[in-house]
Amino acid sequence: MSLVLHDLMICCRGLENDKVTERKKEVDRFKRLLRSAETVRELDRISSVKNAKQLTWDAVFRFLQKYLQKETEALQAGKANVSATTLANRQQKMQEISSLVKFFIRCANKRGPKLKCSELLSHVVEVLRRPFSCTAYGDDYSSLLLKDILSVRKYWCEISPHQWHSLLDMYCGLFTGGSINRGMVSRIIHTLVLGCSLQTGGHSHALFSFFSKALGNVRSERQLAVLENLVSALNVFLRGALVSWRRRACALGEQLLPGLLHAWSHTRPSPLLKDQLVELFSLQLHIHHPRGAKTLDTGAIAEDWSHWQSLLFGLYESLVSEISQIGSRGKYATGTRHYAAKDNLIELTADICHQLFSQDSRALELSQAHYRGVPLDSPTGSGSKRRRVEVGWEVLRDHLLPSQSDFDMIPWLQITATLVSRYPSMLPADELVPLLSLLCQLLGEQQRRGERGPYVLRCLREVARCQAAWAPELAQAPAGAAREAELGRLWGRVWALAVRGVSSPLLEVPSLDLLRTMVQGGLVPADRDFWKLFVGSACKPSLSSVLGLAQALSKSPVPKAGVGGGEISGWAAPEGSRRPPLREAIISWLLMTNQSEEAEDSSKPHLILLRDFPRYLIPRILVSLTLKDSRAGMAFLMGTLTPESFAPQDQRTSADVRPALSEIEGLYLQFSFDDAPPCAPHGVDAGGVAPKDPQLTLVPELRTRLEQSLLSVADHLLNCYSPESQATAPESRLRCACLLVGVLGGYVSTGLLSEADLSRSPLFHKAKSLAEEFSEYVCTAKSRLADESVLSTIRVVMTMCSQSVSCVDKTDKVSTISRDIFLKIFPARLLTELTDICKILLTSGKRDSLSVEDALMDDDWEVSRTQVELQDDIDLFDDGDAPQTSANGAAHAKGDGTEMPHSQGAKSVLCEDQLLKQDHALLAALAFLSLCSSSERAPGLAFKPSEVRRRLFKLLDNLEFSRVLHLHLYLVLLKTLPAEGAVLPAEDFDALLRPLADMCSLYRQDQEVCAAILLALLPAIHSLGSPCCLGDEEEDMTHVQGALLQVISGFCILGRTGKSTAPVWAALTQCLVALLEVDPCCKWAVLTLREEELAVSDVLPANLADPHHHVRMLAAMTLDRLFVVKKVADEESRRLLPLKKQQAAFENIYLKAQEGMKIEKCVAPEDLPDETYNRRATLLKSVAMVMCCSPVCEKQALFALLQSYKENSIEERLIKKVCVCVCVLQGEQHRGAAHQKGVE
Repeated sequence: MSLVLHDLMICCRGLENDKVTERKKEVDRFKRLLRSAETVRELDRISSVKNAKQLTWDAVFRFLQKYLQKETEALQAGKANVSATTLANRQQKMQEISSLVKFFIRCANKRGPKLKCSELLSHVVEVLRRPFSCTAYGDDYSSLLLKDILSVRKYWCEISPHQWHSLLDMYCGLFTGGSINRGMVSRIIHTLVLGCSLQTGGHSHALFSFFSKALGNVRSERQLAVLENLVSALNVFLRGALVSWRRRACALGEQLLPGLLHAWSHTRPSPLLKDQLVELFSLQLHIHHPRGAKTLDTGAIAEDWSHWQSLLFGLYESLVSEISQIGSRGKYATGTRHYAAKDNLIELTADICHQLFSQDSRALELSQAHYRGVPLDSPTGSGSKRRRVEVGWEVLRDHLLPSQSDFDMIPWLQITATLVSRYPSMLPADELVPLLSLLCQLLGEQQRRGERGPYVLRCLREVARCQAAWAPELAQAPAGAAREAELGRLWGRVWALAVRGVSSPLLEVPSLDLLRTMVQGGLVPADRDFWKLFVGSACKPSLSSVLGLAQALSKSPVPKAGVGGGEISGWAAPEGSRRPPLREAIISWLLMTNQSEEAEDSSKPHLILLRDFPRYLIPRILVSLTLKDSRAGMAFLMGTLTPESFAPQDQRTSADVRPALSEIEGLYLQFSFDDAPPCAPHGVDAGGVAPKDPQLTLVPELRTRLEQSLLSVADHLLNCYSPESQATAPESRLRCACLLVGVLGGYVSTGLLSEADLSRSPLFHKAKSLAEEFSEYVCTAKSRLADESVLSTIRVVMTMCSQSVSCVDKTDKVSTISRDIFLKIFPARLLTELTDICKILLTSGKRDSLSVEDALMDDDWEVSRTQVELQDDIDLFDDGDAPQTSANGAAHAKGDGTEMPHSQGAKSVLCEDQLLKQDHALLAALAFLSLCSSSERAPGLAFKPSEVRRRLFKLLDNLEFSRVLHLHLYLVLLKTLPAEGAVLPAEDFDALLRPLADMCSLYRQDQEVCAAILLALLPAIHSLGSPCCLGDEEEDMTHVQGALLQVISGFCILGRTGKSTAPVWAALTQCLVALLEVDPCCKWAVLTLREEELAVSDVLPANLADPHHHVRMLAAMTLDRLFVVKKVADEESRRLLPLKKQQAAFENIYLKAQEGMKIEKCVAPEDLPDETYNRRATLLKSVAMVMCCSPVCEKQALFALLQSYKENSIEERLIKKVCVCVCVLQGEQHRGAAHQKGVE
């Protein structure tokens, strides 16, 4: 033992001395020794050795625990009745003791976590469970738990599910009857609930009763920060519990909402608390009414339906009051204020309006007792006030009257647009004309009152989309012809106003979006005024204008004659010459060939090269304009795509902004058999149908003019290029190359340009010149990687390159051909330089260490969780985020070390903000190189994909998965290298998968990383089903298959032992389904689970008996893969498995589903309704899936359905719904009556 450790050992033994004065001396010596760098270095060295026999950090911590116990016993033995001075001395002594523990823990973990998580937690729990020590040290130890344990990723992942639930139960008890500061306790409860949600397979049932008590009497809560933390924790809990305990979640919401509505209306909640309340109300609405279901027969649910309906009216009234306050505050505010309300508030109001609006009522009188916190069993009495709540479309239109101010009107315009967008079928036919007339009137006044203009236009766009989608139904409604005529007149007026609005900078984008939607829905045909927009100076090429042009080309032919009036942008014709044809003028407008408006600044590239447009959309438009039949050409070039699919997400047909919640709602309806197949849309939402190859004819003059214009654009860019100029950034060269390549791809896809002529095309050679220029930039950037602007540029251009060479849709011929051409223009030098840059960035990626300052000891306990979020986040341990510390044990610097640690738990290693700018640049370049290396099938490449792969595999040699960057790097390679259809030899597969087992072993306790690993394996599994792997190389792939199966088997074992969460199970299910796709007969897809070998076709049904309902649901939804062979390369190609396989699969499914019907005896009585319903739903869904996909087993499945009806006491109504849903899915309506008759 070294001298310093010997001194420390003597000091630690001195801490056990029976004399108080001696212990005090040793404490001072203990602190002095720990501040010595040599002592710390020796402790680190010895602690890193396994089973070390000398003094380690953990051994010192055990001495410290004994010291704390001695001091606590001494304090506890003191007299109760003492003077104020003695009491103050005791308080100071307690503070000194807890400060010593915090000092030691932070000193030990300063360079990465060195202390064992289990010992830390057991000590904290032991102190907090004893009444005296909890009173003495509770606040300090809670701070210690929050800052120094739960904020460290290594500890976060090592805490077992039992420990998570024990900690949560303990702090729930401390909140309701403890002496610790309630603000701190509420923050810890939020963090613990989050940890249970992310790291364990289930939630504590005690949380239902805890939240019921803690939030049951909100009126007595004086600390809004505590309320904010609790509501946020409740939101986290409900998101995890709503799958398995839907009914209990509904009951809890119905119990708590009255009090929370009172807190909303009668206190002054902070904006952050309001956001949390809005999220809670929205969650409850989605749980009660999945996908907007209105009645119990269509999938809605409530513990007390009448009480819930009155709560909805109370919530509606509160939201209306909040929106009116926004308007009143805006009227009297000085300075600039936003007119619009927050999106979450608007979406919640729209969802509630959907539930309450009906055609037969405008107002409802109800008692305040229903929603002001009166218990359900209390008599309302005659003294209860009654209020008149007005609802309905007429009320909504009252809020849109022109006399309203912008502050009052704009939120209701937002609500109307969201309501019509989300629920187009609920807009009554009788309301279309009044609503459209009112919006048209508002649009006409927008020139005088321009603030409301964009919102009116968006509302009109959603109404147009709604009318187009339901046009046949509207025509068949009463007075359909007269209504249709009036609507046509109003839309004509809206069209004229929108065309006029394009000239306004404020209204240009929404006006163009509205015009595009009207053309798309066929409400108004494109007229001369519309075509003028694309040849004049009214607007320049932008995303909205280009999408509108693409929509017009898809719907109507281009007028042959030129349009009169206005200057044609980009066209400089000699005086007295004829006006150009419209097509030629549009080409000039798109390319801004002569840049007539910016002739004074010839150093700038053309405008089209300075803006990002959807991939290969401009080339499709340009090519279609050179064809004789532009509409047929545009339809062929678009394939199954539509112009709407290129629009930004917020402009598309409304979808839930939270895909996870939307997926859960879909599962609700699937398992209650209320999710009928959607009607085939006949309006704007209809997807494109790939047309057959038409006989397209080229107009040679237009093609020549287009090629000249494109060459002119490229030459201008090359001539005005300056390395230091921001106007000629490398992005412009890439955009120009993509434009040229896209045009070539369009001509090749139509058959108007052969592969042989492609290499002789001047456009192809010009694109290669641009690629050479881009390579020059990359070469110079290699020596300037210390410049952050260069790193940002590399990230941007590499992302652009990846988008250009990735094949998103196989049916998109233009993108596929353009991708191959794009790869051909790249010189080999470019990829060599990029691999060098990756190597440089990887080897120079060392980061500075961050120490936890001793000053960072105390915290303001009254601060709320979300107030902490507003501050800059700081991750105290970056390399320590992984379950193992990094080689040097250092943390990564993310700030200056002075911010408050966040209470959101330890930050995930998958968060992008864990990476530096150089890391983002490296990963972007790596993704592009991976795509290039998997392009063997593209002939004529200047580089060798196998050589690129060889260079990439060299990067794997020195990976340290404890480093965040290396984890991200390997995940990128896993997802990108085994591209579908790529030829990846067995030895390359082996090289790619070699580090996989080590990474899985290291991160097996990190649930988020486990899910990411499984999802990253999907491309590798799919590639095993490619023809090249099923041919001559099938035997060579045995080792690859074994490596993948070993990893998936390991995750299955973890899942069966309860160590996997729902996201991991979802990803694992996707892997099992992928294995069945590539090996449907399970010739090699066999998993080794402990001592048992099971085919994947047996593992999937076994999940039907899993204790977790989410796992059972996911398994039931994928049972069709046990009967149907679905080819990976062809989504439409399906064939049935052999008869014996289907029979065995059905028997296995029914056996496991019946096994899953057994409810454990330990289930609490309050959980029994949910548990019974869930297990019945799994059984019925499993049988229904067999009936839908297996004609062989259909009769057996029907018999099993009737048998389960008798054996499990299932409602007859539910059995009938199953039969109807099966028949609808099969498309055999005539069999529905027979099945239903058999049930009866």
